[in-house]
Amino acid sequence: MEKNLSAKLSLIYIAIYGALACFFPFLIYYFQSKGLSYTEMGIVFAVVSITGVIAQPIWGFVTDKYSNKRTILIITMILSSLAVYSLVFAYGFYFSILSIILLLIFQSPVTPVADAYSYEIIEHHQKLQYGRIRLMGSFGYAMIALFLGYLVKYYGINSCYVVYSIVMLFGVFFVFSIEYKGEKKCTKISLHDIINLIRDKKFSLLMLTIIFINIAIGSNGSYIPVLIDKTGGDVTQLGMVWFIVAISELPALFFSVKLLQKYGELNLYILGIALFAVRYFLDSLCNSYIPVIVIQLMQGITFTFYLVASLQYLNQITSANMKTSAITLHAAATSIGGVIGNMGGGMLLEHTSIFILYKILALACVTCLCLLIVLKNIDSLEDKGMSFADISCNRK
Repeated sequence: MEKNLSAKLSLIYIAIYGALACFFPFLIYYFQSKGLSYTEMGIVFAVVSITGVIAQPIWGFVTDKYSNKRTILIITMILSSLAVYSLVFAYGFYFSILSIILLLIFQSPVTPVADAYSYEIIEHHQKLQYGRIRLMGSFGYAMIALFLGYLVKYYGINSCYVVYSIVMLFGVFFVFSIEYKGEKKCTKISLHDIINLIRDKKFSLLMLTIIFINIAIGSNGSYIPVLIDKTGGDVTQLGMVWFIVAISELPALFFSVKLLQKYGELNLYILGIALFAVRYFLDSLCNSYIPVIVIQLMQGITFTFYLVASLQYLNQITSANMKTSAITLHAAATSIGGVIGNMGGGMLLEHTSIFILYKILALACVTCLCLLIVLKNIDSLEDKGMSFADISCNRK
């Protein structure tokens, strides 16, 4: 039973992240084909992130209050598979923005709702491990990104969006095949519950770290094609870059549970962010696309440690009836960082080089690292306070 469930969840993640590989890695080529300037690209990338900031918490709230995760996942996957075709027919700056907003309204909540659904199933099937299921998403992303690098070169950018729709509909089929429909909610959450969650000191500081690291991650994801281009590569190398980036995540995701148990969530998070700073600084020193590609192997440690550690810590500090809302707020914080990184990156590229931009991304990672150290100190002090309270209670 659990093996069958694990296989179906893995196929869902292959479809979801395979669809993402059809969209995000090649956006800059899509914008170039529409004749957009770097500043206009930065604005559109920011719109991508802003749409996520707004759409993800709304879908999370709707899921926790009115429906179950499986139903919302199916709805958003189907609608995004249809909305993607608006990109094929969009021309010019404003129509490109409107098309992307339409797609992201439905696409942006897919991943966080899938994560929340998976965590709910895992709570009822202890042998399942999120890291090992999620690694199949990286595998799907890697294979499709590599394939699309060649497809775009010979058939044009619009071929990506046809593949996106097909892959996402395959994912819908696998979600339908899972019999588990989700827990029935005994209590409904309110807007007041969301406000209290945001006011929580550890939660708000965690969200702040996610914003800062995603300034760097978002800007890198959008503008690494510029770095590849400036160091002598082309769109074929871009497909290879995203293949290497995704495939490098597999070992760490496979062993993520053991790593979390051995080192703890915040320690793993801190290590991942420190290595992110090193990674982007090394990118800024490259004068050939070959070392750029090699450096992306660090993704396996940097992004994986950040992802699994932040999600696991978030699940620990969040009540059961708020899981979807918390994870979608995690995704919204990711999008806020993306807004700053994408818009700021586009404007900086109008006035400076891609290599200076990557040094600034390394600095954003260092800022995140400082915030994480503060969070770890708060967490340690609360644990010591609780331990002291437990001892006093036992003495009484």
